Amino acid sequence: MAARVPSLTLRELNRALLARQFLLKRQRIGVVDAVERLACLQGQWAPAPYVALWSRLTGFSREQLTRAIDRSEILKATLMRATLHLVSAREYPAYSLATMEGRFGAWRPPGGPALAELEKLHKGVMLFAAKTARTRAEIQDFAASHLPPSAAHNERLRNWFSWAAVATSGLVWDSASAHFEHRQLGRHIAPPAKLRKLPQPEGAYELVVRRHLGAFGPASVADIATWSSIRVPNIRAALSRVKDLRRFTDERGRELIDLARAPRPSADIVAPPRFLARFDAAILGHAAPERTRILPEEYRKSVIFSAEVWPTFLVDGFVAGRWAITVRPKEAMLELKPFKRLAGGDRAALVEEGEKLVRFYAPESRSHEVRG
Repeated sequence: MAARVPSLTLRELNRALLARQFLLKRQRIGVVDAVERLACLQGQWAPAPYVALWSRLTGFSREQLTRAIDRSEILKATLMRATLHLVSAREYPAYSLATMEGRFGAWRPPGGPALAELEKLHKGVMLFAAKTARTRAEIQDFAASHLPPSAAHNERLRNWFSWAAVATSGLVWDSASAHFEHRQLGRHIAPPAKLRKLPQPEGAYELVVRRHLGAFGPASVADIATWSSIRVPNIRAALSRVKDLRRFTDERGRELIDLARAPRPSADIVAPPRFLARFDAAILGHAAPERTRILPEEYRKSVIFSAEVWPTFLVDGFVAGRWAITVRPKEAMLELKPFKRLAGGDRAALVEEGEKLVRFYAPESRSHEVRG
């Protein structure tokens, strides 16, 4: 007789996600380990990785992440879903390989080129940005003068190759472009030769799948595919090679997969108030219909709009509102924008946490305040 597959409630899935994301209890670990265990950090907005780590690590300071970036221990690159992430240097080759097909396919014109048509362009771009960091415009100008014949009379292909020269070539952002203070267009540079050596595909896919389960599980194959843009057959093959898996179902009967030893706390464990960064991966780690494990459906359109994911705060482990910071020399102010009236205790806890965040975010301001 087949063993019964355990079922997990929405609150149990919520607490599992919070535990993996270090949002139940701040962790005392190094930033490189944190970035790896969190399966990279969203980096479209320069301060976002800093805010994300501040909410997750004990005693985190900006300098800790900036130092790791300047030492090339952490890189900023286009990876999952063709969006910007911070990734550890030691895991960058695996992520780069595993997400290549998804990046290649993003915005690709119908009937567009095969991967082989990019190889020569990629090699040229790598040489062009080998020693000097280049702006996107410089790289696109270079690409425009080195296009393959298939793009000669096809404007859509020319535009796609111009984008792909940056997003699929394996370039990373120079360190200054990944700093908290960066607000201008980024500059791109070729990573060291040792990081351009591709690992075995099987190992790369397995690492990325394991990282997703460790950071966002229990999860479905669809969750992993949506987050990573890895094709489902490659995900299933990677899962078949992972021996320490457990299977669950959710309240709707969906099959969920998880690492056997990953934390799955009780549904009634207390979840403290937390602030999530803009584009925070805790919201983006699952297929869109399954983000309800942290983002209630009634608030989805208030948080995710087109390509934007606004900064939010959690009450009892779920998104309960947005926040924004205004920084001036004399004053930095964090505004709470709750989606419904907050209980007195919840508001007091958010104000206390918010006062710490606004001081972290704008230490140069003379005064700091939380409103809303």
